Amino acid sequence: MLSLGALFGGIALAAHLVRDQLEALGRGFVERFGLAGMFIGTYLADAFSFPIPPQFYMLTAISTGGSQIPPMIAISVASLLAGCTGYRLAGHLARFRIFAARLERTRPKIDRLFDRYGYWAIAIGSISPVPFSMLCYLSGLYRVPWRYFVALVLFRVPRLLLFYALIRLGWSQ
Repeated sequence: MLSLGALFGGIALAAHLVRDQLEALGRGFVERFGLAGMFIGTYLADAFSFPIPPQFYMLTAISTGGSQIPPMIAISVASLLAGCTGYRLAGHLARFRIFAARLERTRPKIDRLFDRYGYWAIAIGSISPVPFSMLCYLSGLYRVPWRYFVALVLFRVPRLLLFYALIRLGWSQ
C-alpha cells in the first residue's frame, strides 16, 4: 500500500510542479515512438528489468490527453509477453550449475509454499511490491508449474490497471 501511495503522490506532485514539461515529454515520446515505443519499452522493462517501468509509458499516454485504450492494450500485451519471456529465460538459466546448486537448497521451501497455499501464494506475490519481472524470473528459476505461472501473468493485468488508475488520478489532481 505504501508503494501505491508513493506512486500516486509522486505523480500528483509532478503534475503540480512540472506538468508542462511532462506533457511535452509525453507528446514528444508518443509522436516519435507511438504505440510501438510503449510496447517495446514495456517489454524490455518487464522481460529484462530495464530501468524505465511501464508506468512511465502510462504517464506519457495520459499526459498527451489522447485515447487511453490503445496504449493500455499495448502496455498490457507487452507486459504479459515479457513475463513469459522472463519465465522461459530463467528456466534455461536454472540449468547452469552455478544456479542449480543454490536453487536446489531453497527449492523445498518454494515447494512447501505452493503445497500449502497454492494459488494464494501467486495472488499474494502478484500484489507485493516485488517487480513483475523478478516474479517471472523466480518462477522460471524454480520451475514453478505452468498453471501457477499463468495465474501470476493473469494477475498482472489488474495490477497494471490499478497503476493506470493511480497515475490518472494523480495526474488529474
